Parts: sequence; C-alpha cells; structure tokens
Amino acid sequence: MMGSLLYLVGVAFASFGTSTLASAQYEAREVLGIDTSTLNGKLFVGYQAWFRKPFEDNGNSHWTTDTPTPEVGHVGVDMIPNITGYPPECLFDTNFTLPDGEATKFYTNDCEGVVDLHFKMMADAGISGAFIQRFYGYINEANGGWINILNYVKTAAEKYGRGFVIEYDLNGASTTSTNVTETFLADLGSLGSLTSSSAYVHHNGKPVLEIWGFGIVTEVSVDDGIAIVTALKNAGWYVILGVQQAWHAELAADQPGGYGPVYRLADMIQPWTVGAYGFDNYDDFHDGRQAVEDANALRDLGIESSIVVWPGGSSSNANPNEAFDHFPRFNGTFYQKQLDGAVNLKPSFVFGAMFDEVNEGTAVLPVLRNRELPTNQRFLGIDDDMEPDYYLKMAGDAASKLDSAWK
Repeated sequence: MMGSLLYLVGVAFASFGTSTLASAQYEAREVLGIDTSTLNGKLFVGYQAWFRKPFEDNGNSHWTTDTPTPEVGHVGVDMIPNITGYPPECLFDTNFTLPDGEATKFYTNDCEGVVDLHFKMMADAGISGAFIQRFYGYINEANGGWINILNYVKTAAEKYGRGFVIEYDLNGASTTSTNVTETFLADLGSLGSLTSSSAYVHHNGKPVLEIWGFGIVTEVSVDDGIAIVTALKNAGWYVILGVQQAWHAELAADQPGGYGPVYRLADMIQPWTVGAYGFDNYDDFHDGRQAVEDANALRDLGIESSIVVWPGGSSSNANPNEAFDHFPRFNGTFYQKQLDGAVNLKPSFVFGAMFDEVNEGTAVLPVLRNRELPTNQRFLGIDDDMEPDYYLKMAGDAASKLDSAWK
C-alpha cells in the first residue's frame, strides 16, 4: 500500500502589543510512505529496542551487565548513542564523564518519544522500516514493557510511512521445556491489533513474520522447527527464517540432525552473516558463498532470499574476552562494500544488522565520535570526520538503489 503521508510541522510565532499572544501555524509536509504490500526492493533494519533505564521494574536494561546502573567497569555496550534530539524525559545520567566534564546520558527505550525519534531517523534517511525483535525469553514479561514498545512502533511507523515486521528470536526457547509452536501462535493472537496495522508489512499477499535462530539456537529441535514453520504457514503467515550462515550445507538429506527439513519449508531464507567475514575476506565470501552457493541452493529450492549487512562489530565491554573493535568499520568502507554487494545480488530485501545494537557495535543510529567519548571508560566511536547519521544515510542510499533495481 503506497501513498503520501502528511504530517504537520509546527512553526511558532509571537505577536507583541499590550499583551503577548503565542500562536502556531502548521504546514503540511508530504512524505512518500513505503509500499507495505511487498518486501521487494526494501532495506529494513533490525530494532532491538531493549535499552531501558536499569532496574525500574522494566524487565531488562542491556545498558549494563551486572550492576544496578551502567557504571565504570560494568557496562554492557561498546558504543554510546548521540542523544541530540532525544526527549529530555527519556534520558538519564550515568557516571561516564564526557570531555567537557558533563555526565554521559543514555536513553530509555520504553519512552514513546525515543521510538518516535528512531522511526523519524529511518524515514529521514530513506530506510524502509524495521524488523522488531521479540525475544522468546521475554514474551511473557509481566509488566508489558515489550508490548508497550510494539505499540509505540506501530504508531511511529504509521506516522512516518515506514513498515514494520515482528521477528521472533529463539533465544530462550527450548523444545524440552515449552511448546514453542503454541507459544508463538498464542502470542500472535494477542498481537492482532498490531499486525492489522496499515504499516505492517505483507509479501505475496500474506503478513510477514521472521523466526530467527534455526541452526543457531540448537535447543529448539528439528522436529519442533518443522512444527513451528508448518503451523505458522497454515495460519496464513509468510515465514522468513533467519538461519546460520552455512545453512545450505545442512540441506543434504544424509546429514544427521541437520535443519535442512526446516529450511526447506521457509518462504524466504536469511543467512545470518554477522561475524562470518571481515573487511579483508568479504569479497571472497560474497563471490563464493552468497553469489554462488547460497544463490544456487535458493534457486533449487524455489525460496526467496534476504541478505544481511552490518557495519562492523565490537562487544568487549559486555564480553571481556572479546577483542576491542574486533571487526573494524574502516571509516564506513566495510559497510559500503556489503551494501553494494547485496544490492548487486538483488535479493528480495536487505536486512541491516542492526539499527540500535550498541552492545555488539553494529549500530547504525547516530553515535558519539571518537573525540566525544567519555574519558573514564573505553568505548568505540565513529571517525571524527563523520556526521553522526553517516551510516543511516549509507543504508538509505542502498535502499534507494535496491528499489530502483526492482522497478
């Protein structure tokens, strides 16, 4: 469903005389909303939305690892968002000291203004929208925090003409402890008001759903995987499977325990390539694995494809055994190579990992530059000569090129 979305921009004026009267005029700004009836020619980003102010009865934080506040020596992120434009009521102080002596502020995701701003960033950059991560371990979160965020997403996506899709992450699921199929079906039944939104993405006439983790989260068995995908397709969903990056090797019928029978049921396959290559060997991965092995396997199965791109990676604060900046960004050239490579292969859509993943250093939202980082804790910044939204613009440019390729 493509159309023009009108939203109002306020311009304040004051007239002076014996009294002062504040008034506002509004102008209509035309924004072209994406066509939510298809995935083709789009670039979506993954949206974790799990960064909440710690320990305020909000389920989880992810800013911090093992302390009540994200403090020096106990922080779960390697990058710090640039908070320009964030609503003040959505921010909180930390004890990380900026070069000017001020306290570093983090945002809390369960504040509607944060989600609204994030979707505005996507719209301004030309990114198609987001796949909203819904983690199996938090489906039954008692205080409803994740449901609140999903509702904020729906409102913001409709407001800015973006699309959104629910993506279930299998982490926390286990065949031995729960009926994963029944849990998914019950949860989707409770989310009907969200998935019926005009901003919810469809493909081939069906609402889109992604299940991430087959072949990665091995606590969910092959038999359970078959049951999950079969039930979802029977319920009318278009099912994307996010799978381990060497997924095609498991298609062989003689591989015991392989997830090949699950993969064959998918409407679309999305190999998870984060960490599978670096700057130096990406070309070999693209020319061999993606352009030949994956493409041939998908063609033989008659399954559509999605390609994952990511700007770099660093997760040393949450995982001290990990090397700092272990997948360098090379001033954006690593990301650009992947974006170009993905567009050239013309998948149904490109998945950008991730919009906000500052835990693992894959975030493309505006973050602090090197010269702006705190002085009392090591963090990873982007290069000083970059604008904070540089990576968003790169993704948006790739979205435009892919859209053109599909026309």
